[in-house]
Amino acid sequence: MANSTSCHTVVSYELVEDGERLVEILKPLHACSVIAVDTETTGLDPMKDKIRLIQIAAENYPVVVIDLFKLAREKWAPLAELFQGAPIKVFQNAKFDLKFLQQAGLSVVGKLFDTMIAAQLLDAGIRSRSVSGREFHGYNLAALVKVYLGEDLSKEQQRSDWSHPSLSPAQLEYAARDAAILLRLREVMKPKLKNARLVETARLEFGCLPAIAQMELNGMLLDLSRWDDLRQELERSRDQLANGLRKQLQPALLSTQLDILGNQPALNLDSQQQVLEALQQLGVPVRNTSKLSLVPLAEEHPSVRVLLDYRKAAKAVQAFASSLPKHVHPVTGRIHPDYQQMGAATGRMSCRNPNLQQIPRDKIFRSCFIPAPGYCLVVADYSQIELRVAAELSGDRRMIEAYQNDEDLHQLTAALIAGKSLDQVEKSERQAAKAVNFGLIYAMGAKGLAEYAYNNYGVQMGLKQAETFRKRYFEAYQGIARWHGAIKRRLPREMRTMGDRLRCWQDEPKLTELLNTPVQGTAADITKAALAKLPTALQETRARLIGTVHDEILLEAPENTANRAANILQQVMEQAGHQYLRKVPVKAEVAIVRSWAEK
Repeated sequence: MANSTSCHTVVSYELVEDGERLVEILKPLHACSVIAVDTETTGLDPMKDKIRLIQIAAENYPVVVIDLFKLAREKWAPLAELFQGAPIKVFQNAKFDLKFLQQAGLSVVGKLFDTMIAAQLLDAGIRSRSVSGREFHGYNLAALVKVYLGEDLSKEQQRSDWSHPSLSPAQLEYAARDAAILLRLREVMKPKLKNARLVETARLEFGCLPAIAQMELNGMLLDLSRWDDLRQELERSRDQLANGLRKQLQPALLSTQLDILGNQPALNLDSQQQVLEALQQLGVPVRNTSKLSLVPLAEEHPSVRVLLDYRKAAKAVQAFASSLPKHVHPVTGRIHPDYQQMGAATGRMSCRNPNLQQIPRDKIFRSCFIPAPGYCLVVADYSQIELRVAAELSGDRRMIEAYQNDEDLHQLTAALIAGKSLDQVEKSERQAAKAVNFGLIYAMGAKGLAEYAYNNYGVQMGLKQAETFRKRYFEAYQGIARWHGAIKRRLPREMRTMGDRLRCWQDEPKLTELLNTPVQGTAADITKAALAKLPTALQETRARLIGTVHDEILLEAPENTANRAANILQQVMEQAGHQYLRKVPVKAEVAIVRSWAEK
């Protein structure tokens, strides 16, 4: 036994390096209602690095510090049994530990509590906290201990060498302390979650942690040969657009832009100042070259259209084509992104390293994401989930009836804003109506709508046309208009989703944020409710979760169980939606495909 004093508490721990002692010391922990679990690893990559220590803390019991390097794998069974047992398991940044534990064959089953997720929920979108005049912005363990316990937690040993044959007393004390303090954090956070009416949201977030860990471990397979062909094609397209744009803009550059020899320098297409001057010389009424300013002018001025196309192509090359292969893992040959479970203040997930959620929807990009041999991709997404949530929240009669009657809402909106009958609506008008529907539920202005239509749907929409569409939309959907009006009059400093997730603002919020939070947040809750159930529901099919993009969930399933996996995925997703929406039916559309592009 050893004692360590830190954070004003004494931490008692026992180092276990023997299989027989492991059996004895873990036995009483099965009767505990709560245990805290932490790991120390040789690095941050669960595909290459290993767990050195597992620390388990329980009330009125020494922290059990287990050195896996000293224990033969066949002696790990008591650990596996405990991790699949009844106690609630408390983690800090559980996803990290769950991935390492799963790779070690020590899967964690049952109820979880993640102090990092709990802190994010309690912050409710306000990402800085002040203690004794000092600002804290992060969610690492030291920051949470300071904010919730008012104590300083040393992290000096965090970056020490955890692969060394003999760990120092300082390392062991550090490891034990990190586990023990999680129990105290949970006790402080529990009443705060209850007082903030966030217990159910916390359960939802904790419940989908295993699914997110699995998604990251499984990763997605990129066809590198096809991707390289795409990169070359995109680079050619970018260069052709650049040449065409230079021919249009170069002659328009001011004659004052001459070098010391009297020659005009080549136009730098990435120089906002040069491009702005050239456009102005061509008579384009623009004060800056932001997309918001350019999009409404693209229809009338061909040079603006070419500039936007060039920027889109250049971004595709820089952001995706050149960088994505660098993320293919050398061990697995797959891409393993990092999902931020509460990446947005609304509760929506984000993704990084790389951001697969920003992969363009174009088939040329998504066709490069393929299943492993012998497998299929099973891809399902919610049909118009944010519009359905907005219909339920606002009580808009026309919109609710359209969904209850299984009508095409985009076609209906196209007919309403164009003053046509449903059978007269053209494909291009329905595409424009998509932008109108998804943009105006958040009260976009006409200029923002025009940019949104171009960016997301490739629809050219002039400013006057956007203004007309906006006026007719709110005349047609008066329930949406009344809902907007009611929130605009109050401008509250907090909003909740239909599942009671909370978002707060320190300053007066924008109307768009107040509308976006309950809609996007409820849609996120629905997707997470589905994710939480899928690992268990899919177990017999051997299908594996490989990704999610907001309202879309991707699986990789063996060819002989793909149909079963598809049926389960659709059923689970729709049931999750019905937990939240009572009047509006929820639909998930599923497909079994050979590439992501085929959905």
